[in-house]
Amino acid sequence: MFGERVYLLSPAWVKTTILGLYGLYERVKRRGTFYRVHYYRLSNLLRASLGEVEQYQSDRLRELLLEAYDYSPYYRDIFYKKSIERDNLLEVEPKLILQKLPYLEKKDLRANLSSITSANPRRRARAVVSTSGTTGSPLQVLFDSESRQATFAEWRRYYDWLGLPKTFKSVRFSGRIIVDPTTKSPPFWVYNWAERQLFMSTYHLKEDYLAYYVDKLNKYKPDFIDGYPSAIYLLARFILQSKTKISFKPIAISVTAESFLDYQRAAIESAFGCKAYNQYASSEGAPWIVECMEGNYHLWIDTGVFQFKKKYALGNDGYVAELVLSSFRNFKVPLIKYRIGDCVVLNHKSSVCACGCPLPFVKAIVGREDDILYTYERGYVGRLDPVYKGIKGIIQSKIIQYSPQKLEVLLVVDENFNSKEELRLKRNLQDRLGGVDLHLNRVNSIPLGKAGKLKSVERRFSIDEFDETRSG
Repeated sequence: MFGERVYLLSPAWVKTTILGLYGLYERVKRRGTFYRVHYYRLSNLLRASLGEVEQYQSDRLRELLLEAYDYSPYYRDIFYKKSIERDNLLEVEPKLILQKLPYLEKKDLRANLSSITSANPRRRARAVVSTSGTTGSPLQVLFDSESRQATFAEWRRYYDWLGLPKTFKSVRFSGRIIVDPTTKSPPFWVYNWAERQLFMSTYHLKEDYLAYYVDKLNKYKPDFIDGYPSAIYLLARFILQSKTKISFKPIAISVTAESFLDYQRAAIESAFGCKAYNQYASSEGAPWIVECMEGNYHLWIDTGVFQFKKKYALGNDGYVAELVLSSFRNFKVPLIKYRIGDCVVLNHKSSVCACGCPLPFVKAIVGREDDILYTYERGYVGRLDPVYKGIKGIIQSKIIQYSPQKLEVLLVVDENFNSKEELRLKRNLQDRLGGVDLHLNRVNSIPLGKAGKLKSVERRFSIDEFDETRSG
């Protein structure tokens, strides 16, 4: 804590020196022999047939189960209770073994983290990664050297997926506090010269400061921008409204960690003149889901096994399913049938994506289960972002549902949001939700959640509780 405070109070050139040296140190740790081997293997798999990728998935799942059996006391006890011997893991199709295992709940991971962690002497802990703690206190997960390098090999393949060259200049907007939050003058950013990466603060994206951000971006000319969509959208909106000229064109923009709303995507792509992609993974090591040019979300099944639970019908929009994950990203802390708490929208019928990738895909990433709303008239309602389509003047928004019949929408707006726009938004919401008690409240700001994230939808009640009342 003391070291962090000293860093924040240091002049800009000291911050740049510290971050660059740390980036150089991390670069060496992340790009060892296993990084190169894993990246080569993953790159070839993107060009392989679906059958070849599925065989690789099966082989990796077997390795994961064996690691858990040999070195994880928590899983060894489960295998014993299920009468699963080591020979079974070698001889039986691993997905059949997976079916017999219980779910790993978040509370179980938190309570049993030390006994879940692999005691394999070859897997010495090399890094500690903290989750954002959106469902409680942050969780600290260990990574060994091999698992850490695997993660960054997967990142490199993702950059290939987006069409980025081997070296490129990037900008990142995340919840990391890189500049003292009380600072009132630039720079609101720090440069990591070892990775050619400019970290920009998400805590200073205020109207008075946005011109400084755009000026810096024009001077830096990044090839790639990634981070929270709410942060990148604020810049995009400023660029469009102020008619500021952008002197560069990124190859791609990638967002993560928050719901990606349609109006955010439209503004970001218009302002920067390139495609914006959505991507899903997690700090604790969830397998990857990545968006393609066609707007579908491909499951990278060579990074884990995806299973689905608790399906909610969404009419013609498909149905929502909770993700259950078995990840190949971190063998130091095996995650097997892990209920991570996030949901996706599945298609009614499976089909082949027009982008040419043979990997299966889902229709959308919903986010956490409490991002799914519920009303008596319409049942389960997901992906409310289309209600904002064509509505002018919205800077930020958040939907809060208190009961199946009562909702509040917090709105940060500008002068373009008039009574006509408000009526259109209200009608759009009622079309989706039915006859509910709906209140639109204009506010000066919407507080960010943990790690600087903006939660755009929040349901504050249990659906099961009201389901039981209704059925009775």
